[in-house]
Amino acid sequence: MQHHFQNLFGLKTDNGITVELPETRHLDPIGLRADIEAANLSEMWSMILTLDYAVEDVADLPPEKQEEFLNVMSLLLSAFNR
Repeated sequence: MQHHFQNLFGLKTDNGITVELPETRHLDPIGLRADIEAANLSEMWSMILTLDYAVEDVADLPPEKQEEFLNVMSLLLSAFNR
């Protein structure tokens, strides 16, 4: 699993595609949440948070898991905004 996230968030995938995440939203759960709501992805936010991370609020995650979750959501937001 860690290798998967390193590929996604380590800026290069196995097939050479570069992945860039918005730096300003990287650790800003409030700003990212607002962007998620604006894109009508609130249900996805809640589902991933509760099912994959077993918490109801981002603040309940340890710092490394919080960063991982926010990176996942940033990537999904980028994908849905294209």
